[in-house]
Amino acid sequence: MKRAEILLNFMDSLQAFVERLNSYIQQGLEFFEKAKEWVQKILGYIEQGIERLVEAIGGRSLNHDHLEFHEDDLFV
Repeated sequence: MKRAEILLNFMDSLQAFVERLNSYIQQGLEFFEKAKEWVQKILGYIEQGIERLVEAIGGRSLNHDHLEFHEDDLFV
């Protein structure tokens, strides 16, 4: 009988520990979700700033002729 009581007390303590650990993990996950939202907002603001800067200095060039190779430039 004494062994069963010790075992039950141990199991209760273990269950309390696991529940406490689970609550800490849950809080950590919530924290990281909020941090992820903040980082996404910051990246959005940076992207908007870059786009505005590019527009302010003349926009993006759509001329990609400098990326093409001519046959005279190719040699073996």
